[in-house]
Amino acid sequence: MLAPVYALRHQHDLGIGDTRAVREAIDFCVRHGIEVLQLLPIHETFGDHSPYNPISSRAHSPALISLSPESVPGLTREMVERAAPADWVAQLRKGNVRNEVVHPLKNQILINAYFRFQEHGSKEELAEFDRFQEDQYQWLAPYTLFRLLLRQYEGNTQWSDWRPENQSWSAAEDWLLRHPAREDLERLRRGFAFIQWVSWRQWKELKAYADQQGVRLMGEMSFGVGKNSADVWAEPSLFDLEWSIGTRPLAHFDTTPESESWGQNWGFPPYRWENHRSSSFAWLRGRIAWEAEFFHGCRLDHLRGYFRVYMFPWDGGARHAEFANLSEAEALERTGGRLPRFVPGPDEDPAAAAINEVQGREIIGHLIDAAGDMDLVAEIMGDMPEYMSRTLEDLKLANLSFPQLLRRPDGEIIEAEAFRELSLVTYANHDNAPLSLLYLHLLEASRKDPGGPEASDLKALRKFAGLENAPPPEHLDDEYLEAFQKALFGTSARLAVLMCSDLLGLPLRFNLPGSYGRGTWSDRLDLPLSEYESHPKYGPRIERVSRLVRESGRH
Repeated sequence: MLAPVYALRHQHDLGIGDTRAVREAIDFCVRHGIEVLQLLPIHETFGDHSPYNPISSRAHSPALISLSPESVPGLTREMVERAAPADWVAQLRKGNVRNEVVHPLKNQILINAYFRFQEHGSKEELAEFDRFQEDQYQWLAPYTLFRLLLRQYEGNTQWSDWRPENQSWSAAEDWLLRHPAREDLERLRRGFAFIQWVSWRQWKELKAYADQQGVRLMGEMSFGVGKNSADVWAEPSLFDLEWSIGTRPLAHFDTTPESESWGQNWGFPPYRWENHRSSSFAWLRGRIAWEAEFFHGCRLDHLRGYFRVYMFPWDGGARHAEFANLSEAEALERTGGRLPRFVPGPDEDPAAAAINEVQGREIIGHLIDAAGDMDLVAEIMGDMPEYMSRTLEDLKLANLSFPQLLRRPDGEIIEAEAFRELSLVTYANHDNAPLSLLYLHLLEASRKDPGGPEASDLKALRKFAGLENAPPPEHLDDEYLEAFQKALFGTSARLAVLMCSDLLGLPLRFNLPGSYGRGTWSDRLDLPLSEYESHPKYGPRIERVSRLVRESGRH
C-alpha cells in the first residue's frame, strides 16, 4: 500500500499525518496481509511543500513528528494544549493539511520542548543527543545554521537575497561567531538539531516496529533538492544554478497547461556531476545511506535523470507559467538564445546515448553500493531507451510497471505473465489520477469519441481486468474495482502496490504534475484507516483486498 505520511490520520493528530499514523498504518497492513507500506519522501519542505522539492536532502520534516510526551523528550501535554487549544486542533483536523499553519506550529512546539529538555533531560538522553550531533555533523551543522537564518529572514528561503555575510556556510559561521546575541542564537540552533534527533529516534523506532510486525517500509529519495535549500547554500559547487530540472511534455500524464506546452519544470538545479565525481559521490552516497537507516526499501525518484537530465534555462513555478504561450522564437529572445535541452544529450543521438549510459551506470552503481541491504526500486516506467533497459537488467535494479503503459503492438496491455518479474506494478502513484478518476475520465471521453485514444485505453484496461463482457458502470463500482485489483495481483511482477486511493476506491489524488503553490500536496484521507475498516462501504472493499492478497499467493 502506498500512502503519503501527511495524508494519514489518527485521532490525536494536529492536522497532518505523523509517525503515530504510520505506526497505525503498519498495524492496518498486518491485519490485511499487506507486507509493504510505501511512503513519499519525508524531508523538510517550504513554500508549496512538495516532498520532491525539499530544503534539505537529510533533514526530516518536523510536521511529521508525533507530538506525544512519550516520544518527544522534554514535551508535556500542557505545552501542546497551550500552543494548540482543542478547538483550534479540531479545526485543523477538518479537510486537507493547512501547511502554512501546521508546519510552523509543530516546529515551535518542538523548539519549546527542547528548551525544557535542556533543563530536565536525563543524563542518558542528553548524552545521546550529543552523540547524534557529532555523528551527523557533516549535514547537520550547515542545516541548523540555515534554519537559524531562515528564522532571521522571516522564512525567506532565497538565500541569494540575504546579506552577503549570510550567503555561504563559511561566511555565516563567521557572522555567528561575531554576533552579539551569539549565545541565544546557538541555543536556538541546537533546538533545530534537537528536532532532527527526535525525528531520527521516531523513524528508527518505526522501522524496528515494522520489523517486529513483518512489514517492510519503503521510503523514497527525491531526485533533486530545492534551489533555495541548505544543501545548495552549503555546497553550491555541486549544482548548476543557471538551469532548472524538468521533463519534456509527457503524453501519459495529465498536467497543467504550461506543462503541456513546454513540459514540467520542477525548479530545482541540475547536478554538476564532475564535481560530485571528485569526491567519489560522497554527498549522493550519504543521502541513500541515510534513507537506509529508516527504510527497508527505497524508491529512486526520476531514475532517467541519472542518465541524462532535461534542463530549462528559466526557473519553475510562476516563471515557467510565463513561457506557456511563447513560441520557440519568443523563448529564445527572452533567454538570450537558450532553449530546454538534454544533458549530456538526447537519447535519439547514438553518440549522446552512449555517454548517457556510461554516466547512468556509474552514478546508479554508487547508489546501489551505498544502499547496502536496502532494496531499491527505480521510478522509471513506460517506454525507455534500450540502454536504460539493459542497465536495469545488468544492475539487477527493479523498476515501476504501469499496466496502462505496457502495450502490445495491437494496443492491448501485455499478458499478466509478461510483466518484468523484478518490478513494482501499480496503476497509480502520487502523480497519477487514481483508478476511480481514471476510469471516469476514460468513460466520458470514450462516449464523446468512440474511436479516440481514451476509448482504446478503456477497452485495453477492461480486457486486462477480464471485464470486456461486463457493461461499463457510470462510476467505478465494487465489481470493476475488485477486477482491476485482482488483475494487478495476478501479474508476474514481484511487488504489487495499491495506492491507498485505489485500495479503497476513492477519487483522492495527491498531485497534479506542474501544479505549485498554496493548496498543493495537502490532500488527506477523510478517516483514520481503522475507521475505514468498519465503514459500511469501504470495510467490505478492504476485506475483498485481503481476500485477493491471500488468493493471489502474494502473502
